[in-house]
Amino acid sequence: MVSWFILQVARYFSDILTTQRDTLLEPIACPPSSSTSNACNTPRGKSMSKGPGKKFEEDFVKSIPEGCDITRLKDAGGWSNATNMRFTSSNPCDFIVYSESGGVNRDNENSIYKLELKSVAGKSLPFSNIKTHQMESLCESGYKGVWSLFVVNFRGINETYWIAAHVLRSHIATCGRKSLSAQNAKLIGNLILQTLIRVRWRYDLEWL
Repeated sequence: MVSWFILQVARYFSDILTTQRDTLLEPIACPPSSSTSNACNTPRGKSMSKGPGKKFEEDFVKSIPEGCDITRLKDAGGWSNATNMRFTSSNPCDFIVYSESGGVNRDNENSIYKLELKSVAGKSLPFSNIKTHQMESLCESGYKGVWSLFVVNFRGINETYWIAAHVLRSHIATCGRKSLSAQNAKLIGNLILQTLIRVRWRYDLEWL
């Protein structure tokens, strides 16, 4: 009698373990969906498409003459703790470029550029997109002989201008507006010629 009872208990637990094993091994099916963004259809590690701002940066860097040395200042991360303190990026610009060609006016043996790139969809750049610490840092470097420039890309009209930081700061202080229009960029800046090659842009940066 005892042996029969033990046998029944053993069979009972064996059935439970088998059921759990089959459940764990059962493949998970995706719910039917017409969306191509379904997580089950997206390969792991596949990044999303790059935004137009990043594409502009990539095209701009690829257009810089090969003889120049380019340093990309990466954005820093942030952190917080119980006291809600934070660390944020305070980079003065996007790129530092060293050139032996003599600069925009070709009046030096070599030149250093600090470049802050801005790309907007329309025909104006909101001044709120320009960080105060970047403007102050770039202007300070400009007074020390560094070519401190804002490069503004107006995607709505496919025009790009470089503007000296101190010139842009003066314009912001006196224009009485909240944004830089493409028309004013043309007045205070310098047009950078650009050419569309298939789907990407190339910029004439031989003046670096």
